[in-house]
Amino acid sequence: MHPIVRLNACALLIAASQGFAQVSSGAGPAPVRPTSTAAASPAEPDATAAKPKPVRNPAFYSTDVLVNSQSAGERHAATARALGQVVVRLTGNPQAALNTVIRRAAANVEGLTTNYAFRQDSETVNGVPTYKTILAVMFDPDGVDALIAAAGLKYWTAERPKPILWLAIDDGRGPRLVTSQQPNVVKPLATRGLERGIRYLLPAGTAAEQASVTSIWGLNAQAMEPLTNRYGNNAQLVGKVFRQPPGWTGAWVLSQAGVELARWSFSDTDPRRVIASGVDEGANAIAKRDAVSLDTGAAGLYAIDVLGVNSQSDFIRLMSHLQSMAVVRKVTVIQASPEQLRLQLDLGIGMKGFRTMVGTGDVLRALPEAGTAGSAGVSRFELQ
Repeated sequence: MHPIVRLNACALLIAASQGFAQVSSGAGPAPVRPTSTAAASPAEPDATAAKPKPVRNPAFYSTDVLVNSQSAGERHAATARALGQVVVRLTGNPQAALNTVIRRAAANVEGLTTNYAFRQDSETVNGVPTYKTILAVMFDPDGVDALIAAAGLKYWTAERPKPILWLAIDDGRGPRLVTSQQPNVVKPLATRGLERGIRYLLPAGTAAEQASVTSIWGLNAQAMEPLTNRYGNNAQLVGKVFRQPPGWTGAWVLSQAGVELARWSFSDTDPRRVIASGVDEGANAIAKRDAVSLDTGAAGLYAIDVLGVNSQSDFIRLMSHLQSMAVVRKVTVIQASPEQLRLQLDLGIGMKGFRTMVGTGDVLRALPEAGTAGSAGVSRFELQ
């Protein structure tokens, strides 16, 4: 057997499920069965349809990162990388981790985490076991959403298409359809899909589907739509992977409801990277279409009152905390009294988003608003 079908990693669960879920290992998924033998007509795209409302999936705010040790320094660096991965998944923007606000937040990333845990994983490659240490990190959804808004990034809703994967592979013996009976073959693509928040469904491999290999090889998405519709689905990824010296090449077409969203190709000497290349360009295209701005209020100047600042050390702790917050661009002292300290904050988000972020930490506590916005328009906080 060729190495491309000898990927000896555990089977991935590539099955229809709502939202993002953890990949599971074991005997592999049950086949995804067509719902009927009659092919339905693809739905006509609505060019005027509104973008979907943002829906949160809590699992999108957790991720795993590989670490070299369990030291504090290694954990901090890995947690910062994890934040970047989560932000990319939530925004659909592959450059999101490089955003200035996100990078600034990474310096104090522990304030956004709710939990973390180390674990040991093992994998057998070519009969040799390899061991690695994984850090699982969970982030506060409210804080991360406010950070995304402050960075000027859009939010990709968790209600995302789950394309049927029509993939034909030719390792020199002719193109063959990958079905739900060979999940290990597409593990690189499934793993990368989970990282980007996209799940793919493998076909059952019926006689009609096996006979469609010619259409798949020709990247004829229109010809595959009737078979996709049989699964009650209107999203599909049609791809082919083949030898092209000195390595391998993959060509892909992503479509939904009869509309082509992206078409791309990728070449590499490693067939696993070529198979994984079926994810990113498609995820980018869907996110560009569906991502929306979050409502955290308008950025600008806001006055706040802070109670409980009773000493110089309190003042230093408060200012250090505010200046470390990625959503705070500048802090100015307006008035100081024994009862309270009034500050002016230049925020990258509105006060609504700022109060949300404050609630994720343990330095400030948001107090109930005093009166109406028209009376003073000043939010109140207490130093803890």
